[in-house]
Amino acid sequence: MEGGKTSNSFWQRTLLINPYYFGILLIGMCAMNIYHIFSLEKGWALSPIYFLTYALIQSLLEVLALVFIGNVIKTYFHRVIYYGFISLCFLFFTLHYVDFILVRYMDISVYYGLHWVFDESYENFIELLHLTGISIGTWIFLLVSAAILIPLFAVILYVLTGKLAEKKTIKITHKGLAKTLCCLPLGLIAMDVTVTPQVERQQYHHYERILPWKSTLLSRNEVIIDMGKSLKKLPNENETLKKVHSVPLSVTSKPNIYLFIVESLRQDFLTEKTAINIKAFRDENITFKRTFSSANATQISWYSIFHSNYPLHWAEAKKKWKSGSIPLQLLKKMGYKVHVYSAAQLKYYGLSDVMFGKKHYLADSYHVYPHYYPTQAWESDVKVVDTFIHDLDKKGSKEGNVYVFFLESTHFNYNWPENYPVHFNPISEEKTHLRVSNSLKNIELIKNRYRNSIHFMDSLFGNVLETLKDKGIYDESIVIFTGDHGEEFFEEGQLFHASHLSPMQTEPPIYMKLGNNQRAYEKNVEELVISHIDIFPTVLDYLVGKQPFQVFDGESIFKEERKGYIVSGRFNGPRAPEEILISNGEEKGIFRLSGKKALEVRSIKGNKGKVIDIQPSVVQQEFGSAVSGLFN
Repeated sequence: MEGGKTSNSFWQRTLLINPYYFGILLIGMCAMNIYHIFSLEKGWALSPIYFLTYALIQSLLEVLALVFIGNVIKTYFHRVIYYGFISLCFLFFTLHYVDFILVRYMDISVYYGLHWVFDESYENFIELLHLTGISIGTWIFLLVSAAILIPLFAVILYVLTGKLAEKKTIKITHKGLAKTLCCLPLGLIAMDVTVTPQVERQQYHHYERILPWKSTLLSRNEVIIDMGKSLKKLPNENETLKKVHSVPLSVTSKPNIYLFIVESLRQDFLTEKTAINIKAFRDENITFKRTFSSANATQISWYSIFHSNYPLHWAEAKKKWKSGSIPLQLLKKMGYKVHVYSAAQLKYYGLSDVMFGKKHYLADSYHVYPHYYPTQAWESDVKVVDTFIHDLDKKGSKEGNVYVFFLESTHFNYNWPENYPVHFNPISEEKTHLRVSNSLKNIELIKNRYRNSIHFMDSLFGNVLETLKDKGIYDESIVIFTGDHGEEFFEEGQLFHASHLSPMQTEPPIYMKLGNNQRAYEKNVEELVISHIDIFPTVLDYLVGKQPFQVFDGESIFKEERKGYIVSGRFNGPRAPEEILISNGEEKGIFRLSGKKALEVRSIKGNKGKVIDIQPSVVQQEFGSAVSGLFN
């Protein structure tokens, strides 16, 4: 027997459940809470102690609620239903573990993740699975195994611990359970009233993500900016096309344009040891004070690069915009031909249509070599470069061509050919657990793997430049080199990208060669702060001078009075970013959309990461013009 009636009084009766089973679930949840705190904070202070206590109480409340429900089911329902509930309890615990991984990995909850996964189209969901580097067959096997093994394991664990419960009875009465379920929420409310207001606002946002419920019972008041007007909408496509195509464009020369977009490329990892060719290109050409991506995720950055628009519009654009990139249309109007060489699957989020129009009609040649398992990214990169060089040998010309390269070797798992020299040791093995464990133990091994992938990618970039020089078509050319976003290795608590708007994830390189660069040197552009949306306006300005129409959010580096701020968006699945970074090159603010006409201020930091107290006057002074520019 697991327990029984020990009194005629209902309140004195013991519960008819196995307490050891639920105790194991509670221990597992508490262990994750404790590990989370220790991984985020090396020392003890008010915030970590407070949030750890809060997390443990929330975990206890969850388990006791399951105990209460389980007791009701066992008392009044069939045994099969009860064991089904036991399996669901273990599934609930498994979701907490997945949530633990997602918060550590992407700073999102499992419920939020499931929400945007179900928003995905079937085609794009499959693409996301391919991006993990795990075969579709393996994913199916894992899903089927989980559906079978989780319930089976739960029942076996319950039966085994039930035998222990028969030998060593733990009596939990209805009265004790009821008291605890009433007192614990009151305790949390008391903590909210007395301690929560004492926690610094940005510390609160930093730690609330570890809570099982992702928030305290009584949320603290946030700083909300009421704009009194709606966020700017995506410009009307027909009106935009009418504007740009009603103005004649003439150019005296059409130097070839080479645009390199490299996956997950972090600027401070580009050294003479890791990237000798890129460093040489950087040293010989145009660099800037600070450079930002338009997002911490690929699809949004691609949109902003090719449309020169803020990332807030990308989700609407992929549904409504049919004609492709306006900058590419303008270049085609000047007589350019567009050639695409991609190691990335451009169908990802329908970006091929967004960038190059329906059925990529803007591209005169279109070469896409996606790296589906077991093909690796480096193999696709080699095909990209080999195909380009072959085409250049066969039908290349000195002018009138736009070449767009998407390179992928630097995406995790970070790979290169087996016969390519390993320059940075030791390295991590290419195994999935290194991606999901998020352990600091192997971080230097993972970094070395990243460095080696950069070294290989750099060799391909060098090969292209050397080919251009050998053919005498390099000097007058336009070359743009950038990453779609950066990559983080726990510097601010996250791994890889698409998790939060840290400098590591949002500051990839942007290097430019504009012919002999003379115009840029005369302008002293090295002190500018630029982002992805400024790339094509700069190219167009270099070719035709000041543009007679205003259809871009981005600005040329040659413009006399620039906005002085950048906007970058956080990954939000198939939806538009709800969280944005605004930076003037010194201070940066993180803002979250709050309804249609307001922004919540999440944090403000100085140039070196120093936290600045959130005051309305500070927000207005540093970010007022930028925020106003995003709203009608």
